[in-house]
Amino acid sequence: MTSPLHTTRRAFTWMLGTALVGGASACGLSGTGGRGVIFRMGLRTAKAPGEESPGEFTTDTGWRIRLSSGVMVLGPIYIFENASPLEPTASAPRVLQRLGQWLLPTAHAHDGHFFSGGTVLGEWDREVVFDLLEEAGEVRELGRSPGIAGLARSFSLLLQPPSRALGAEGAALGGRSMILEGTASRQETHVPFRMALDFPPPVELQRVDFVPIAAELDEGGRFVVEVQPHRWFDGAHFDRVTVPEGGGVVDLTPDTQVYRALTLNVRRYTAFAGTWEPA
Repeated sequence: MTSPLHTTRRAFTWMLGTALVGGASACGLSGTGGRGVIFRMGLRTAKAPGEESPGEFTTDTGWRIRLSSGVMVLGPIYIFENASPLEPTASAPRVLQRLGQWLLPTAHAHDGHFFSGGTVLGEWDREVVFDLLEEAGEVRELGRSPGIAGLARSFSLLLQPPSRALGAEGAALGGRSMILEGTASRQETHVPFRMALDFPPPVELQRVDFVPIAAELDEGGRFVVEVQPHRWFDGAHFDRVTVPEGGGVVDLTPDTQVYRALTLNVRRYTAFAGTWEPA
């Protein structure tokens, strides 16, 4: 029997798929929701506030980032009925909100619900290679997805290395989960960088949980997962990066502070957002 602490990706997908089927029956007993619907699923790279390009932004440490390329593997995606327990509230002091983000475990199965997400209202059960800059902030539509009509309050997704199912598109990543290239600048300092991130199993270390949303799922609409690279560089200190004499691109490896910052930030619920577009 699979240990709950070492859930495989296949078991994770099976459990949530079962929850979606079971939830359809349960939801039919309450409210106006519960109808089976088909909606569309999409991806988009969000722009930072006040920016014209999704690949340009200024970090909280004062570095101006210009991404020249960015490719990642993400999915499956699951949309839940329950609100995110990590969603900030006006009454909670900011310091306590941050403390909760660090201390709250990523998996909270209780009351028969995997993840504490409650009923699964929608899903995209495949992985996809996504180019952060290719669509210039426009939606890349993935396809049609089965779901249950009703208010969705959170979603979760997986980050992982590319599988063979992705073919040549996935092979181009060389087994890495995400590859970013760009330049970080502050005053007269410029740091050209390349970073290849890994998110290997177990699945607990690949999940991005409890992203807050307010989406009234219904027939024919579109749910868009927004990738937010401007959130990934919070706390990244490029002044701790050693640039080779004579310049050149710096390969940011796991022993660098910037790499560690991104590894943490990309798996936080703030790294992504979700919007609903009615039909």
